[in-house]
Amino acid sequence: MHSFEDIIFNVLLRINMKKIIDSFFIITALTICVSCSKIENPETKTTITGKIENMDVYPNTKTISVTIVDFRDKKSIFTDSIKSDGSFEIVFDLYKTQDVKVDPIVGEIIIHPGETIELGIDFKDIGNVDFIGKSQKTNQDLYKYLNSNYCINNFNDLDSRKLNPKDFMKLCDSVKSNLISKRNDFILEVNPNQEILKWTIEYIDISYYNALSYYLFRYSHKNKLSPFDSIVKYYINHLDSISLLFTSEVINTDSYKLLDIYTGIIAQKLFYNQKISNKDSAITVLIDNILIESKNDLFKEYLLANFFYQELNQFNLNTFESNKELLINNIQSYSIKTPLFQYYDKLKVLAENPEIGSNSIKAKMTNTSGKVILDSIINKNRGKVIYIDCWATWCGPCKAEMPHSKELMEKLQGEKIEFVYLCIDSKEELWKQTISILQLDGNHIYCDNKQSQDIRKGLDIDGVPYYILINKHGHIIESGNYLRPSNSETINKIKELLKES
Repeated sequence: MHSFEDIIFNVLLRINMKKIIDSFFIITALTICVSCSKIENPETKTTITGKIENMDVYPNTKTISVTIVDFRDKKSIFTDSIKSDGSFEIVFDLYKTQDVKVDPIVGEIIIHPGETIELGIDFKDIGNVDFIGKSQKTNQDLYKYLNSNYCINNFNDLDSRKLNPKDFMKLCDSVKSNLISKRNDFILEVNPNQEILKWTIEYIDISYYNALSYYLFRYSHKNKLSPFDSIVKYYINHLDSISLLFTSEVINTDSYKLLDIYTGIIAQKLFYNQKISNKDSAITVLIDNILIESKNDLFKEYLLANFFYQELNQFNLNTFESNKELLINNIQSYSIKTPLFQYYDKLKVLAENPEIGSNSIKAKMTNTSGKVILDSIINKNRGKVIYIDCWATWCGPCKAEMPHSKELMEKLQGEKIEFVYLCIDSKEELWKQTISILQLDGNHIYCDNKQSQDIRKGLDIDGVPYYILINKHGHIIESGNYLRPSNSETINKIKELLKES
């Protein structure tokens, strides 16, 4: 039987991006998309240009950047050097009307595919930005909304987490009501257009849904609740309206964070009281349910695309390939289909050339203590598969995985594999005490503060536990928190690497 938090946690784990892929993208200008070649290409070239006055006020500010978030909740950052006269221009592809973030000073703006927006920035007057172009009033109003008390909320007050479910819901309802009241004042003051009306109400709704979903996750985890518990059902009923955020109009990109939450709720309803023994069958049941139950066609496309994107994040290309026809038939939106299939195409190249991504990571770590540690591990274990577990003494989930790691080690006894445990961000005495208690075989390495920093930065480790798979040739193949030893797919991935000559 799978508890409520297990299913949700497993889905949330899928959010983690593999750093190998990101490194691969940095050094590879691969723009082909064979899978998408038949998709009609709309006008996507979009421009943000402008000029900065009084640059001497902040002389160390040399660049301006635009951050775009797509349906995968993945950030793409485009930059331009600020010229001596203060001018700049950034051109990028945009597939949907949405918010993007401009740094420094400006913050979020709403922009349409193919549009040009001109910005006027004065470093002596950083409280104001001039907008020129078709969306001038839209962005003047958005700037006003986001830089005033209209959007201030306290959904995430730490003390509120101590409340019981009904009191927490009352608090959230009260905060939401207050935000709506402030928004009404904003509407009376500026008379915004439909895009701003939609974006601002969704700003409130998304904050509300995020607060409810994360409270539900924590509370269910602590109390071991099923999805059929009355309070869980009460909360889930309030989350059913998430689908209304996804329309063909302007989209608030913070809504993408809710896709995994919603998918997790669907999965829990379907698989609670069932032991999931066959992943392919489980995926089929889940996808069929999404196709049948989703009344909002666009939301259905987002759910499908996000689910398979997360499968790609775990390097499960076969799952994607076996469902490619389903995706082509059910995802019609260019803004969703294009980045999804481009991502697959790039991963396919990386799968066939694993040394590319691995070498880029190693190059980034050049002249660091982290590189010395990584090289030492690889050089000592040439011809072996290496499974690295990055953990910390204060990390409960890290230590909870250790018994599973012992089981994994026993199952692979006699195979050409080395288990390495890198302890980071911890005190050495506690490390010695902990490994003595754990009684875990393998190669244990303690990293001091500098080494821990280098390991984190070099491998882009956002949190622990974190796992790394290295093949017999010393190439980093995969990394992420989803490669935990309790995940049944981890041993399958290791066995595939063991087969390689």
